[in-house]
Amino acid sequence: MAVKIRMKRMGRSHLNFFRVNAVDSRSPRDGRVIEELGYYDPQNKDQAKQFVVNIDRCKYWLDRGAIPSETVSSMLKKAGLEHKSLRLPKPGKPKAQPEEKKEAANA
Repeated sequence: MAVKIRMKRMGRSHLNFFRVNAVDSRSPRDGRVIEELGYYDPQNKDQAKQFVVNIDRCKYWLDRGAIPSETVSSMLKKAGLEHKSLRLPKPGKPKAQPEEKKEAANA
């Protein structure tokens, strides 16, 4: 079972509220949760109360191999929890080599 740390959308229309959870990677976005770790309230004017998370429990899950979503990863870094992010390259065509490298390869 792969564990991810991601947000679960709550609140009503146009008043977003998110809970930060540790979930099984196969469960849907608003599905079953293993553990609730905190919340993110973008409507709150006070920056300190906008993102509240239990750092110790997040660290516990990260140490056990949980993979945070990109959004949660950036928020955890802002909150002071340094961790190794696993950004995978996006699928698609490989990037073309610059002209200098092509000329050097042909010579």
